[in-house]
Amino acid sequence: MGLSLGLLGRGGTGRAWRYGILHVVMAGVGGAVVGGLLGLVGQLLGLAQWRWWIIGVTALVALGIALTHSSYQLLSQRQVPRRWSPKYRLTTVYTVWGLMMGCGLYTPVYHTALLVMLATQLTVGPTVGIISGFLFGIVRQSTSLWPVARHYDMERTMRLLEELRPGARLFNILLVTAVLVLVVYEVAFAR
Repeated sequence: MGLSLGLLGRGGTGRAWRYGILHVVMAGVGGAVVGGLLGLVGQLLGLAQWRWWIIGVTALVALGIALTHSSYQLLSQRQVPRRWSPKYRLTTVYTVWGLMMGCGLYTPVYHTALLVMLATQLTVGPTVGIISGFLFGIVRQSTSLWPVARHYDMERTMRLLEELRPGARLFNILLVTAVLVLVVYEVAFAR
């Protein structure tokens, strides 16, 4: 879905870039809100003392899902609204889409590393939760700028998801594995 956002910027490259950047920044804000809230809840519950166990168990589950399912979808089954009333300005549409997609909870996420990030945010406090959430939102939706930069048409833009999926799946597995290695090191050797 994020890749197709460049299509609404039709009418000029400058306009497409403005809407794309607005969307990506708002995705960062959406991620920061969720990360900050999770960090605050975790802090109130005292989860920091269980950090490595929470992250480790979540990473193990995430790796299991990633290795045993060639196709999976985490969390919500919904997408952002594709049709909006003409009364909404495009800045409003891109702002809301960015917030919804950047938070990672409202739209489908196909990579189990999100579970590890959410578990980590629960244990690191609100400040790190905000920063990591902001970075997640920015990185997740920065792909929407690629079709704008390359001036892709609708057909080429929609093929990008299929082209990027195998590499993204491998990166997800490697990232979750790296987290598991870090957890084992921290629990076994750093204490």
